[in-house]
Amino acid sequence: MGIALLFCLSTVASFSPFMNDEAASRCPAQPSMITSSNLSLRGGDDGSVLKANAGNDASNAISRRPRPHVDSRGCVHHALEDAMGGGEPRGDDEPGPALIMVNYKLNRDMLRRLWARTTVKICADGALNRLYNAFDDEEERQKYIPDYVRGDLDSVEDSVRDYYKDKNTKIVKYINQDTTDLEKCLELLESLETPFSQVIVLGAFGGRIDHEFSHYAVLYKYPQTDIVLVSHKRAAFLLRPGTHQIHTSLLGHNCGLIPLGEPVANVQTQGLKWDLQGQAMSMTGLLSTSNRIRQPVVDVTCSGPLLWVCDISSSLP
Repeated sequence: MGIALLFCLSTVASFSPFMNDEAASRCPAQPSMITSSNLSLRGGDDGSVLKANAGNDASNAISRRPRPHVDSRGCVHHALEDAMGGGEPRGDDEPGPALIMVNYKLNRDMLRRLWARTTVKICADGALNRLYNAFDDEEERQKYIPDYVRGDLDSVEDSVRDYYKDKNTKIVKYINQDTTDLEKCLELLESLETPFSQVIVLGAFGGRIDHEFSHYAVLYKYPQTDIVLVSHKRAAFLLRPGTHQIHTSLLGHNCGLIPLGEPVANVQTQGLKWDLQGQAMSMTGLLSTSNRIRQPVVDVTCSGPLLWVCDISSSLP
C-alpha cells in the first residue's frame, strides 16, 4: 500500500508524509496531544447539547466510540487510492484520520469517498446544515451521521440540530469569539482519549476569502498535526522543514508553493515544470504559483514551513 496519507505523500524516512527526518526520529509510540487548553465536555450520552468549558479537566462525561489504536510508529497513514475509494474499505480495527466538515458546500462524491476512510466525523457548526442538505434521499442521509457538531451553534437550524440529536450526534456548544469553528473542532479532537495525528478538513475552499485564510492559518497553528485541507477540486497542506516526496498520481497538473507563514531561506524541488534550485521565498519576494507537476513523484526540500497547494485529479478512480 505504501506509507502515505490522503494524497499519497511520504517522506524519505517513510514516516508520516509531513514529517522531516528529524521529526520522524522523534515520532513517539503514541502521538502527543497538541499543546492547548484542555476541554471539559459536560452533558449526557443521549445526544443532548453539551457545553464545552475551558479548563484543566478533560472530562470523560460523554461517551466515546471505540477507537482503533495508532500504529507503533505513532503515525496514521493511508494511500489516496484507498481513501478516495480505489481500494477495499477500512476494517473496524484499522486506524484512520479524523474528518472535519466546515461550513461550505460539501461535494457528495468526495464526502462518500472520505467517510468510510475516517475514524471520527465532526461538523463545524453550520456544516451540519450542509451535511443534511447534501442528500435528498432520507435513507442515504441516515448513512452519514456525524459523531459531533461543535461551535457556538448560531448557524445550525433548529430542525437540523434536532434531527442529528435524535441520531445520537453529540452536540457540543462552545462560545469563544477568539477561535474559529475549525479550531474549536481541533480542540475537541484533543480532548478525546486517543489523539489524532492526521485530520482531513472537507469544504475548506470556495467560500469567503477570510474563511479560507483562517483555514490556512490553522496549518501553521497546529504544526504537529498533519492537516489536509480539501474540496472536490483542490488540496493544501503544510510541508514542514525537511525533505518530502509527494506522489502525484491522483493530483491534477497545477500546483504552487507559498511561504505564507514566514520567509523560507532555501527551497529545492525536483519534478516540477519550474523547479526551484535553492532560492529564498517570501510573500514579498519569490512565490511559486501556476507551477506544473511533471513527474510521478515531486521532491521538495525546504528550510522552513511551506504551503503546498494543488489540484485534485478530475479523473479519480
